[in-house]
Amino acid sequence: MNLEALDPSDLLGAIRYKSDWRFFLCTVAEWILDYASYDPGHNTFQSQFVFRNNLFTINEENFSDFLEAIQEYELCLSDVENLLKYDGSNNWPLRIVIDFDEKLYVNGFPEIGIHKYIPSNWRGLEDLPLNFVPDHIREL
Repeated sequence: MNLEALDPSDLLGAIRYKSDWRFFLCTVAEWILDYASYDPGHNTFQSQFVFRNNLFTINEENFSDFLEAIQEYELCLSDVENLLKYDGSNNWPLRIVIDFDEKLYVNGFPEIGIHKYIPSNWRGLEDLPLNFVPDHIREL
């Protein structure tokens, strides 16, 4: 991972699926699970940019496709540790937790209420994401 090439506007997030935690550094848009509700005027056919493999609403049925669409943004645990050591945890705080096991979305990016754009059977809240991860992640 080239730490100098990272975009400081990207958000660090953690995703839990089948008890496994994975980390991603993505734009705000990639973290919005129900982009169709967030931006109903977006027309995929007029755009030359393919967004998340044209997955605008993420749910349990297409979650694996979502992970595939954002895999280029995935960081391994050692990448996250190096990022925090190199640039400080204040510069790269954990901003998003998506827990597919609990159907929970935690937004730590208060500038935009992205926790409101989730599947209907989910719980979304604005809170500190570190409160919703295991100790080994919280202690990085």
